Amino acid sequence: MTQEVLNSFKNKKIGLVMSGGVVKAAAWHLGVSLALEELGFRLGGFNKVREKDDELNINTYVGSSAGAMISTYFANGFSPHEIIDATIGKKGKLRAVGYKDMLYLKRPDIKTKKPEFFDPLEGFPYLIKKIVKPFLSTSGFFSTEGLRKYLIEHVLKAEDFDGLDVDLFVVATQLDSSKKVIFSKYNYPNPTHDSTSHYYTDTKISDAVAASMAVPPFYTPFPIKNERTGDVDYYIDGEIRDTLSTHVAIDNNCEIIISSWTHTPYHFHDEIGSLAHYGIPSIAIQSIFLMIQKKIVTARAQFKTAEDLLKTVHSYMKTENFSERHSKEIIRILESKLSYKGNLKFIDIYPDHKDYRTFFTNQFSLESDAMALVIRQGYKKTMQVFNDLSEV
Repeated sequence: MTQEVLNSFKNKKIGLVMSGGVVKAAAWHLGVSLALEELGFRLGGFNKVREKDDELNINTYVGSSAGAMISTYFANGFSPHEIIDATIGKKGKLRAVGYKDMLYLKRPDIKTKKPEFFDPLEGFPYLIKKIVKPFLSTSGFFSTEGLRKYLIEHVLKAEDFDGLDVDLFVVATQLDSSKKVIFSKYNYPNPTHDSTSHYYTDTKISDAVAASMAVPPFYTPFPIKNERTGDVDYYIDGEIRDTLSTHVAIDNNCEIIISSWTHTPYHFHDEIGSLAHYGIPSIAIQSIFLMIQKKIVTARAQFKTAEDLLKTVHSYMKTENFSERHSKEIIRILESKLSYKGNLKFIDIYPDHKDYRTFFTNQFSLESDAMALVIRQGYKKTMQVFNDLSEV
């Protein structure tokens, strides 16, 4: 039955949207991608001449933070198997990311200023001020410059988005404005649903990915010179604004949009108990996941509401014998106002609430066993999702 579902995807434009979430998210995306490959999807940068030979090519990649990193691997021709082998320590043509790449100490020379109008420690006891003050004098503990260098030396076949055989979109957030920036080779107009989202061209891939992965306060903001203004813009994690930028795949005319993320909140298990007993890290992660899940659910609900509204209007016009010409025009206007496209199919792949092992996996650990566990979970969930699709 799964093959029937896959056959319905043939000759359609397919996009893969991957979230951030540091190392754990990267491992999850790899498990998802491995399953997609085994199902018959073709990932990775491939020669355009061969595209017609395979009807399930994934030729649009949208990534934020860790998702941007994995997207860049695929866009440069690496397969899920090659990346996974490197990740779990097997020798091959790809060197895996190491801690020396992740925990790069040389940071941009950003001088912190003492604001005259705002003192974050105003009124605090002297001892607290003395302990906390050193942490306020830095813009981040590490730099994504090490990851940028890793990409240049081991991954990128070209620094220009135009040099890739597939469409790559890297999402980042401007620190000093409300802009969400999508780096790519396309200068699309601002999305109608969000006037603060902007497409930027003429940025190097390595700079774009380093900007997208600059998770505050772990990483310092990443500077990129704006070629249009000549000024330096500072960027932070692409997840700050949107966890899943599925609208980018829609802008790129994708009809099948596969989304992968790991931000599933924990639900109570008898054998685990309450997160209150597991300290600040678990409580903080749960809080972040709850906020992120709400954004994703809201976005999907808006799409469903638009779909239901259009069906209701169409049914009413049919009952009232509206002319076909007027019906089509009214539906077209509504679709435009609602930013809705009726030919879209969303496939969301994320951990189950019962999957507490993935929830508790360290976000930053490069330990091969931990990564292998998350890869397996991502693989299993993808197979489950497509099996469920075949039963609908």
